[in-house]
Amino acid sequence: MSRKLRVGFVIDGRVPSLASVAQQKIRPWEWLFGCRTSSSVGLMRFGWIARELAAQGASYSSYHPLRRYDAVIFLKSMSDESRLLAQELRAKDTRVIFDVNVDYFTPSEGTFYYREMAPSAEQQRQALAMAALSDALIADSSHIARTCAGHHACIRWISDNVDLRQAPPRRAWARTGKLDLLWSGEAVKLFELLSIDDVLREFARHVRLTLVTGSLAALDRWVPPWRARFESLLGTIDHRIVPWKSISSLLDLYSHGGVFISPRFLDNTYNLGHTEWKIALPMACGRVALGSPLPSYLDVAGRSSGHGLRICYDTTQWRETFDAILSDRFDFAGEENAAHEVIARHYSTPVVAAAHRQFVEEICG
Repeated sequence: MSRKLRVGFVIDGRVPSLASVAQQKIRPWEWLFGCRTSSSVGLMRFGWIARELAAQGASYSSYHPLRRYDAVIFLKSMSDESRLLAQELRAKDTRVIFDVNVDYFTPSEGTFYYREMAPSAEQQRQALAMAALSDALIADSSHIARTCAGHHACIRWISDNVDLRQAPPRRAWARTGKLDLLWSGEAVKLFELLSIDDVLREFARHVRLTLVTGSLAALDRWVPPWRARFESLLGTIDHRIVPWKSISSLLDLYSHGGVFISPRFLDNTYNLGHTEWKIALPMACGRVALGSPLPSYLDVAGRSSGHGLRICYDTTQWRETFDAILSDRFDFAGEENAAHEVIARHYSTPVVAAAHRQFVEEICG
């Protein structure tokens, strides 16, 4: 487009409106100046991209009701209020784009490990209604793009991104003593480690778990018997729990060394849609990652030709991979360079921002 592209974002369902002020969902000044968000998803899928594109003459900002936009993107926003705003925008010939970060389109099936893990029928209804109102969908993973295919004609997979400027300078690292196995995420997701419970116990003498997470009170949402199994695991393996603070502090921790692990239970519809961001952040800092065959992880592995990331399909492969990494033969320097390189080439903010802008311009054009 020859003129300046103006794009607004509605994030986390926070719609700046007088109704939201009256219901005390937002503060009065947020109606005038837009609703900010401190969520990690908002920072990454909006904030980092907005800053990158500002230098290129595009305006990506939180949605202001008194401004005109070429397009408004609804990120994690599909409530009744969000859909009402989408209808109003379409009436003004503003393009509406729904950024889909979870597979809400497939009816929930499989084993769910904590209360409210499964997307509800109401969330599915909201997502379908939001998709019907939208000119286009952005799918946050290739798997979500496939599940959306039957519900909209215009879908683009745009991956998560890593702002490499946020990462500390890469430094040389050599393993001494126990190997730090790094994991980060919401505390309610810690149950994923139990998918390789036996392997972790087997290698307990050689490794230490570093878990970056929030309050363990979230474990109260787990269904039996997972909490007892998790507490038993922690009782048999050296570990430390690092309180979550920020993305920058997380990247700083990753820069000090270790191997990142992301085992997953892939026996439910919800988990299959997850993006690669959990492994992309440590890989950006040069950490080798080990993961289950999540579709988005397979995308990264394909792009890296299997270097810097190991996909472990079963317990046997997890065991073999741990054996290899703990041996003196493992080429940490080469693998860590490969980990960083695949993120820089395919998932860095400039690369993803360019794809984002191109798609939005296509929709607006």
